[in-house]
Amino acid sequence: MEVSLMALAAILGVTAPPDVASCIDRLANTHRFSGVVSVRHPKATTVRVEGILGGEGSAPIAADTRFNLGSASKMFTAVAVAQLIDAGKIRLDDPIGRSVGGLTPEAAAATVRQLLTHTSGLGSFFSPENLPAITRAHNVAELLPLVAGERPAFPPGSRFQYSNTGFLLLGALVERVTGSSYDDYLREHVFKPAGMTTTGLDPGPAANQASGMTSMTPHLRPSPNGPPQSPAQGPLQPSPAAAMRGNPAGGAFSTAADVQRFFAALVAHKLTSAAMLEKLTSPASPAQPVNGAKPGPQYGMGFGVGTFEGHRWFGHNGGAPGVNAEAVAFPDDGVVAVVLANRDPPLASALFRELRPLLFDPAAMKACARAGAQTN
Repeated sequence: MEVSLMALAAILGVTAPPDVASCIDRLANTHRFSGVVSVRHPKATTVRVEGILGGEGSAPIAADTRFNLGSASKMFTAVAVAQLIDAGKIRLDDPIGRSVGGLTPEAAAATVRQLLTHTSGLGSFFSPENLPAITRAHNVAELLPLVAGERPAFPPGSRFQYSNTGFLLLGALVERVTGSSYDDYLREHVFKPAGMTTTGLDPGPAANQASGMTSMTPHLRPSPNGPPQSPAQGPLQPSPAAAMRGNPAGGAFSTAADVQRFFAALVAHKLTSAAMLEKLTSPASPAQPVNGAKPGPQYGMGFGVGTFEGHRWFGHNGGAPGVNAEAVAFPDDGVVAVVLANRDPPLASALFRELRPLLFDPAAMKACARAGAQTN
């Protein structure tokens, strides 16, 4: 199924001259997109589907195709922890070592809040030497030995450093406090209440699963908090990282429709209390240093947060070889944009950056139209 971006502009009520078709064509074609774009607006939901499930000759992507979300699924871990806080089973300032054993004393002292905000000082267990063990692991317990010797690189709470290890420990916390496996807990307490019927940690049947395809060379990997700084060169091939089972730090599999359901349930307070959602999606730490007078990106608790042209947003991206996702809600506007790709970053991120002004800024539409006309 394909819905043109011209139809998207009409649904969003954007006032645009007839020649805006050149802008729409540019957005639809120049990215050579492979994935699903879903935009929910108070008036309608619009979906565009483009590309194929894997390499050359594979079947077309469909609206219900499942994608690896990368780090975007950290939002699920954050919500699971928030539910335990709402229930009074843990507190934000509890040290992780109170519930999760086998850690160094320094790591054990990091608090739940510091893990959620990436200020614990811990690093990332996603290292080349750990990939064989990560690939073999079927649960959180099998991953914990990979982080048993970690120590914070700086005093916890003193600054931001994106940490996959921190979110792995939060998943272990969910297991220790509830007695359920991480994936069982998500299924019963996050996915089911949100009506998410196609989301889970395991890749699904090949017929409905996008296979991540990468051209990244082994020495070029995405940065921990976003796409690589420069594009890779090389033949397109299946990405082993995109096919690995998900865990609390990321890599769950879902559809664009299910991610839309997640945001809808979240803002309707079906997953956490209103007060807890406010904490999750309020700025807690700068994700990058301030650049002059311009404020840097902010991070909440398991959610990226900020404003775009005065429009408040929260969500998360994901990037790995053969994986790129952007999932962002503008809660005050009732708008959610989900872009999922089975190709290297920054494919989905770049398309999202061009799509975002269309949601709110007619002037950006006109500028895009002029640029499109000049290239025809």
